[in-house]
Amino acid sequence: MKRSRKVEIALVAGLAMAGCGRRYDPCAPETFNPQACQDAIANNGYYSNGRWYPHTYGGGYPYFYNNYNSYTQRGGSVTNVPASQWARPSGAAATGDPASVSRGVFGSSAHSASGGGE
Repeated sequence: MKRSRKVEIALVAGLAMAGCGRRYDPCAPETFNPQACQDAIANNGYYSNGRWYPHTYGGGYPYFYNNYNSYTQRGGSVTNVPASQWARPSGAAATGDPASVSRGVFGSSAHSASGGGE
C-alpha cells in the first residue's frame, strides 16, 4: 500500500515542528553561532526559544570557536539554528535573566531624586 505525498509532507512537517521546543546552546559545537556564543559568554547565559538559560562558560570565545572547528573537521554535523532562536524576547532585560534586573532599596533606582542645583 502506498502513502500519499500529503501524508509524507505532513509527517515531515510535524517532525520538524517537534524540534521547536528544543534548547540550543550557541557555544555547543553542534549548534555553534559566533555572535550568540559571544553574547552568551559575556552575559553568563543565553536565550533559546525565548527562555533564559543561565550558564557560566569556562574559557573564552576562542576555546569554543576551536571546539567548533575541530568538531566540523572531524565530520561533525551542525544544526543551523535561526537567529530568532537566540533572540531576547521583547520586554526582557538587555543582558542576563530578566528576573535578575537589580533594583535599589524598595524598588528605587540608583540615581538621586533631588532636582535642585548643588
